[in-house]
Amino acid sequence: MIAPYLFSFLLLFLISYQSVVAEVTIWKEILLENFELPNYDTKNLRTKLERGTVLPDISLSTNFTAPIPGSKQALVLRIPKSANLPFSLYFPKPIEINAFIKEIKIPVYSSQSIGNLTLIIETQDNEVKQIAVTSLNYRGWKECSVSISKNFDQNDRIFLQGSSIRILGFFYLPNENNSNTQEVLLAIDDITAIVRDKYRPLRNKEILLED
Repeated sequence: MIAPYLFSFLLLFLISYQSVVAEVTIWKEILLENFELPNYDTKNLRTKLERGTVLPDISLSTNFTAPIPGSKQALVLRIPKSANLPFSLYFPKPIEINAFIKEIKIPVYSSQSIGNLTLIIETQDNEVKQIAVTSLNYRGWKECSVSISKNFDQNDRIFLQGSSIRILGFFYLPNENNSNTQEVLLAIDDITAIVRDKYRPLRNKEILLED
């Protein structure tokens, strides 16, 4: 009597194992930006405030990196008390991704500034959106995961005419209760994405296989 139950258990185990293997095989992690090229300076910072507004100090550091494998350099922003105002940080070139994105991983250092950091993305429909990365109410490094698959449609509109999503940069919004007597330190390290190939669009959108 034990044999049938054992056989059923082994069958269920094999099915579950195959599902896990398939999931691991489908998704892969790719590097989007490692901040190792010396092409970041104040021209990458923008604000909608009046001309002459003080901007943060921007630099690349090999001594202040996230505790992650392979990190060699991080982007560091020192925000003086007089410059603790909303600003955007844009990549030298938009990061274009043609694959289906599950999530984007971003190590972020905060000196507990209480503000918020969002990711600026241009969708395949040329719509610019902001997606929350993290509240900065903590001190130290933190790996932030930004879900992309749950925020907007990534399916190609026309079969075999691949569309892409462009990662433009970040937006920093300080909290109104931030202390104006001390500088804010913010850093970003290697940005990666969990992606897979896109599926062929189906006529019936209700049975699309995207997550």
